[in-house]
Amino acid sequence: MELDDALADVAARSGGRLLRVAYQLTHDRVTAQDLVQDALLRVYGSLRRRGGAPDDWYAYLRRAVINEYVRTRRLRSNSEVVTDAVPDGPAGEAIEDRVVDREALWAALEVLSQRQRAVLVLRYYEGLPDGQIAAVLGCRDASVRSLASRGLATLRQLTGLAGADQETRI
Repeated sequence: MELDDALADVAARSGGRLLRVAYQLTHDRVTAQDLVQDALLRVYGSLRRRGGAPDDWYAYLRRAVINEYVRTRRLRSNSEVVTDAVPDGPAGEAIEDRVVDREALWAALEVLSQRQRAVLVLRYYEGLPDGQIAAVLGCRDASVRSLASRGLATLRQLTGLAGADQETRI
């Protein structure tokens, strides 16, 4: 199978999963679509230059999406504006309160570094073990655990769950 056909086939089969991973990273559908598209373009150009195809297309493309997210966040990080708005404490059980909780969590996720956010998305959304996350991000297992620990601590602090019991932690 030719590279164009192989990439089109894998994009058709795994595009939805890649888009969901990108959405978990960006929390914006249009930005997630752009992120996946840019990652696919980079992969296509790279594979055209050097030839060959990866053994596991989905893992290869997922890593490309993560790398593209980290790259674009790094480029944009100097133009971000930090605000002093802190979310209120934990909300009740009403549907409106759950929406507020979700928005507070998304706001807290925006505060995390791109590597911390990538680790949390890969661990809790994709369900990957630390070893695979380390391979995707190009770091050691201990770094993954450290990034996850610091990211979760930041989320707990920002969402008001710092004093929560173990069962209610994120």
